[in-house]
Amino acid sequence: MNGNKKPSNTFIVKILDQQNASWQGNITWVEENREQYFRSTLELLKMIDGALEKQNAVEEGKEGGSHEK
Repeated sequence: MNGNKKPSNTFIVKILDQQNASWQGNITWVEENREQYFRSTLELLKMIDGALEKQNAVEEGKEGGSHEK
């Protein structure tokens, strides 16, 4: 097996309502045990993107990822 396997990110999304052609609900990031409410589908996607960016930054920091040009 490959030792470079990235950790998984698991999100549980609960849609509680639908208004103005968008979703409202909450999202739980399982690995961080964090729950947040969102008011639109765009906000939901931004939360997921931010969580993944945070995870990537932590991984690069652990590996000492230098981005020299």
